[in-house]
Amino acid sequence: MGLVYIIHGLLLWLGSACLGYLAWHSGLPLAARIALAALPVTASGFGMFYMGSLGHEGFHRNLNRNADVSMLMGMLASLGAPLFLSVGVNIYHWRHHLHTNTPRDPDLVLYQNNRSLAGKLRVSLDTNLYCVRNVWNLLIGRENLDRTFPMSVSRMRFYAALDVVLVLAATAGYAALALRSTGLFVFLVLLPAVVAQLYWSLHPYIEHGATGDEEGANARNCTSPALTFLLMGYTYHLCHHLYPSVQTHRLPALHRHLCEQGYLLPETTEVTFIGALRIGATRMLPAASP
Repeated sequence: MGLVYIIHGLLLWLGSACLGYLAWHSGLPLAARIALAALPVTASGFGMFYMGSLGHEGFHRNLNRNADVSMLMGMLASLGAPLFLSVGVNIYHWRHHLHTNTPRDPDLVLYQNNRSLAGKLRVSLDTNLYCVRNVWNLLIGRENLDRTFPMSVSRMRFYAALDVVLVLAATAGYAALALRSTGLFVFLVLLPAVVAQLYWSLHPYIEHGATGDEEGANARNCTSPALTFLLMGYTYHLCHHLYPSVQTHRLPALHRHLCEQGYLLPETTEVTFIGALRIGATRMLPAASP
């Protein structure tokens, strides 16, 4: 399924981008070209976001049973999100699972001060700077991983160095595309990146906005069929927190099972696409109490 995830992301990102490019160059009136290109460009942006999310899945060993293969697959897939050092998130992601919505949750510390929609637009910049800082500190020996972390420091340091090399190579490729064909660059990279970053600015709040710190109520499942298709079940985030080794395409079935058992509270599920975006735009992360 790890390969299926990557193929899904590539088709959604690059396939939709090509459709948008063709629609834009169809020779139709401007209004018609914008209308025809809007949907595939949006889908392409979600595809780019999904490619970046596979770095997270690789860390959780959800792309391959072998931890190293899974990690490498996730790193390579996440190159689809320009300038994104996925290892920089993974360094602290373990603590996010252990200490969700508490003062020791690194995601809460990073995002909780964004109290307005305009402030949430900083999420992408804050995340990228956070990743660079984490990777740099790990490489120079300033970072001590949590003792519960599932990989050794030396192993993560290797992944961090490799990720830097891969991201620099991918960035050179994107720059070469921009120089060779500006039009293709706009539709394959620039426009999807804008959509992906806009969704990413809401994503932490869709997952954890206005939730608590108790297990079973510290995240949210978004079950919209559109999001489930676009992101292959990635938005069933509470189920992921409860069972992080379950692959995302199996999370909808897990959600149904937990609902049948009466385990999940109704307020931990959002069923519509627009509702998920509204939560992301309006809800805040919980204030961390000691």
